[in-house]
Amino acid sequence: MQSERLQQHAGRKLKRVGNRHILPTMLKGFMQNAVKYPYELRYGLLKNCFTELRLFSSPNIKRIELSDIEGIENARVAGGVTKKALGPVFDSFVLSALTQVLDCENIFEIGTYLGETAWLLAHNKPNLNIYTLDFEDVAMADKTKFQFTDRNYLEEKHRGTRYSGTPEQSRITQLYGDSATFDYSPYYNRMDLVFVDASHSYTYVKSDSENAFKMLSRHGTIVWDDYTHYPGIYAYLNEIAPDLDEPIMHIRGTRLAVYSRRQITATNSA
Repeated sequence: MQSERLQQHAGRKLKRVGNRHILPTMLKGFMQNAVKYPYELRYGLLKNCFTELRLFSSPNIKRIELSDIEGIENARVAGGVTKKALGPVFDSFVLSALTQVLDCENIFEIGTYLGETAWLLAHNKPNLNIYTLDFEDVAMADKTKFQFTDRNYLEEKHRGTRYSGTPEQSRITQLYGDSATFDYSPYYNRMDLVFVDASHSYTYVKSDSENAFKMLSRHGTIVWDDYTHYPGIYAYLNEIAPDLDEPIMHIRGTRLAVYSRRQITATNSA
């Protein structure tokens, strides 16, 4: 039966197909699936539409393609493809490629979780030293200085299990504490890159970012995760961007926003 149907299609006259031809099928499918999958409609399609609208309307953050970053085509990244490592896209691989382009030697990560990102960065750059900060356990979340988001990530108690016992562990220093009250002074002016990926409330992002700027070396870079998905990050970065010496740039197709004291694109603009 299936082969007969294929033969029938093969015998039909060739035709041009444009968007107007598939529109009726799309509308029919949309109505059917909206009823059948209401959760996906609300938290998938509509959420993604709102995210794109928010990014398009961002007043002060420039949008760039990954290919706009000079030298990114020469980066090579190897590592396990896991959901916890990548999130919804390939952000951790992009970050790892960026550390190669910037030739980073010292990185400070605010927000360890299981250590997937720390391991991936260390695995792909043998001379890289990583300092990564997180709460030691969920009990610390009850004593935070500012509004805390994503408490569920702390319910998995084992910080840094991904790099534990690996050859990369010797180059990863695990630190514990509240990022809002942690003493960053030993790391001031030393970090080639600071990765901000802890609590996503406005107050925490503001505090973490202010400390990140203090840790940057003369040619340092800050990367914020989840810029596209949390209003606190979106609001804060758009607020500070006009006052910085270099632009904050969102890499299309990722959740990453980047500020760098180095010239990482041809014009540092989109």
